[in-house]
Amino acid sequence: MALKKNMEIRSATIRKLTLLVMLLLSPLVIAQEKQIWKCQQEAGIQLIWENSAWRQMDVEPITMLLRLGGKYSSYRMSEEEILLDCSNTLNGKVSCLDSFGSKLIYIDPTSGKMGRTILLGAAEAGNSRSALATEAYNCAKL
Repeated sequence: MALKKNMEIRSATIRKLTLLVMLLLSPLVIAQEKQIWKCQQEAGIQLIWENSAWRQMDVEPITMLLRLGGKYSSYRMSEEEILLDCSNTLNGKVSCLDSFGSKLIYIDPTSGKMGRTILLGAAEAGNSRSALATEAYNCAKL
């Protein structure tokens, strides 16, 4: 009787340990599926709201890191990291949106060509609006 009880306890302990190991390893598996891209801006244009009108400005070329991982994607520019959902694909190209739906990234993983656009300011009213931007990038997979 005591031997049977010990076997049941060991079996339950082994099941719990197996489950714990699987839970601890699952983020590593997800992280391995992510692709990291270094993207250099080739061109860009920005519209800023000034004196009740849009004014066009050039933007300084920047570098960004893009992490593609489906719903758990992001990009980093300087110290700012923006979370993205990159679960939409069409003809091998990947479309990414931020949680507001105002920042769009569209990348062709085959060629490394990417575009980024920011649209939030177009839907804002009043004298304080966010800038609008469209940028073209060349990306290389790391």
